[in-house]
Amino acid sequence: MTAGSGQTERVRRPRAAADGRADSRRRTQILHAAAELFASSGYARALLKDVADACGILPGSLYHHFDSKESIAVELLERYRDALDAVAAAAPRGADITAADTAFEPISRFATAIAGCALDHRAALQLSIYEPHAGAGAELVRLARQRPVAIENALRELLDAVRSVGYLGAEIDRSILTEQMCETMLHTGLSVLHRESAADQVATVLCRLLFEGIAAKPPTDRDLDRSPAMRTARRIVDTWAEPAAYAEDDRLTMIRSVARAEFARRGYEATTMRDIAAAAELGAGSVYRTVESKKALLDSIMGSFHAELSGAYQAVVGTDSTSVAKLDALTWINLSAIERFDEEFAIQRAWFRSSPPDTRGLLYALRQRARQIRTVIEIGQRAGEIRLDGVAISRLSACVRDLIWMPPGLVAKVGTHTALAHSRATLLRGAARAHH
Repeated sequence: MTAGSGQTERVRRPRAAADGRADSRRRTQILHAAAELFASSGYARALLKDVADACGILPGSLYHHFDSKESIAVELLERYRDALDAVAAAAPRGADITAADTAFEPISRFATAIAGCALDHRAALQLSIYEPHAGAGAELVRLARQRPVAIENALRELLDAVRSVGYLGAEIDRSILTEQMCETMLHTGLSVLHRESAADQVATVLCRLLFEGIAAKPPTDRDLDRSPAMRTARRIVDTWAEPAAYAEDDRLTMIRSVARAEFARRGYEATTMRDIAAAAELGAGSVYRTVESKKALLDSIMGSFHAELSGAYQAVVGTDSTSVAKLDALTWINLSAIERFDEEFAIQRAWFRSSPPDTRGLLYALRQRARQIRTVIEIGQRAGEIRLDGVAISRLSACVRDLIWMPPGLVAKVGTHTALAHSRATLLRGAARAHH
């Protein structure tokens, strides 16, 4: 009997283990399918039925592993945070950096690891950009708001080490550079303008731009401030008015103002017309009688923003200035736009996702400005004003575009003038002392 019992036990254990492995594989499959859907369509649009269909299972079978879409999102965020912590734990050791001529490699290697992690976990990264949807659970809210402290600390220690061996210029603010690098490397996981480049290639070029600089002969601040490009940029920025106050009976302007704030806070996909109606203290029917659709609201809000920005780009690019001065002036345009149009800029992040909303006119404006940056760089290279050997123009222009749009939280923290000075010290002149 005992022997028989033992034999039965030996038969059951492998079956239980096999069932456990099958459950684990299915759970991983579900997470992978959900991540792809969240990244391509947005968390708000994706349905559990879509996830089940992608896995080739019935929705009821999916509930055996996850009780809700939110529980999937929580696990994706947990895995992303764990992955970031692992990247930080594996960061190059500052103590191993003993000479300035070997300092760039560990910085680039660590930046590449951050960018690769962001790309691998782009669905969770998107979830961490906006405030979670109304009614989200406490754990989802906590994880979405959590800062990548571990990688920030690891990068700060690395920059301290390279400064101690004489690689980093004394005038470089390491706190600003740390936050800029972390945010920019994570941003590569979202950008549709880096589709043709691997994360490691993008990260390396971004690091080269920050530490080597792009200007063959960096101009002085005095020359940059006096350039026709900068004078034009400042004149245009001074014409940007603050959002107009609306009269109590101007329902359309009031709804647009509320929608702008809600889109900026939660993201376009996660914001419903009911959310907008509630924030405006109106009934949903009143909102629908005033505006055609949520997409029409987005178009009207972003259309005026892009018109202002595109007009400024066109004016700056058309001045009789060097390419370096034009890039500097475009940086000032962008920094001022982040400050003046902070909500519109937050909404614009939707266009850096894998599948942006169907707003072709606004996407055209984004791509047109990207082409203008590329043209400025091409002309600068031919004139010998811009340097960065061995980098394809498409990748170089995309990376320059990333750096002249500095992280909005950083700009809000340090101010536009400090942010411009930092851009000149890094992108134009290079943060590495040897490139000054």
